[in-house]
Amino acid sequence: MGKKAQGISINTVIIAAIGLAVLVVLFLVFTGRFKLFSEGVKDSSLTCQTACKSAGYSDGLKGFEECTGIGRTQIPGKFEGMGEREVCCCTS
Repeated sequence: MGKKAQGISINTVIIAAIGLAVLVVLFLVFTGRFKLFSEGVKDSSLTCQTACKSAGYSDGLKGFEECTGIGRTQIPGKFEGMGEREVCCCTS
């Protein structure tokens, strides 16, 4: 009267899902489709100008000196296209 059901163990399902994910990544790498993803990430990089505008300033300039002058504020961080000693200076 008691029916015994057979099923797949949870470990088998997890291993199959991981294996499928690995195969998808390998397919993307070897067919060159992964390049599209890396280009999208590069386009979304943060520059000094976009950082200043998102912080509420009107513009952003990069330079080798500290920000001096009325209406200028230096924001900390490392931004795309800036060298080792350059700073990001936002103007209001």
